[in-house]
Amino acid sequence: MKEKLLFVTKGGEDCDKGFSYVLELAKALNAGIAVLMVYSKLAMESFEDVMAAATFAEAGDIETMRELMRGQEKEMNETTVKKISELSEKCRNANIDFSSEVKTGEAIQIIKEFIKSKPGIDMILLSPNLSGDKKILDIRKMLKNITKPIVTMMPVKAEA
Repeated sequence: MKEKLLFVTKGGEDCDKGFSYVLELAKALNAGIAVLMVYSKLAMESFEDVMAAATFAEAGDIETMRELMRGQEKEMNETTVKKISELSEKCRNANIDFSSEVKTGEAIQIIKEFIKSKPGIDMILLSPNLSGDKKILDIRKMLKNITKPIVTMMPVKAEA
């Protein structure tokens, strides 16, 4: 059976950070890649959008409030589709099996459920945008709950 790597990333414009490493590892191991894009429930609402929506709601303009919230969701969906397509194309060009899922919720629970439903996952690789954000993912808690090998990719800060 062919090995499968799970690349877990936080949804958004920088969700592909670290993917080049995963792609090269997959080539070296002759493995497939599954991408799990995670959005926290709070990612659906930025502070500015919530405050603007609340202002319109208080003024009785519920339709404008809904439009603001729908606009943000539409933008997130467009970014997600674009990024998944780009990652898929990179895998196709490298002749690597690719699959993807997008989930919203608590990252560790989502990863546990994914692994349970896909027992062929051999290694978990956490993107820099996810492993560097302690609000979204507590690595120590994850290590206690998941028995697969976990690789964290940390963002590198350039030194002057």
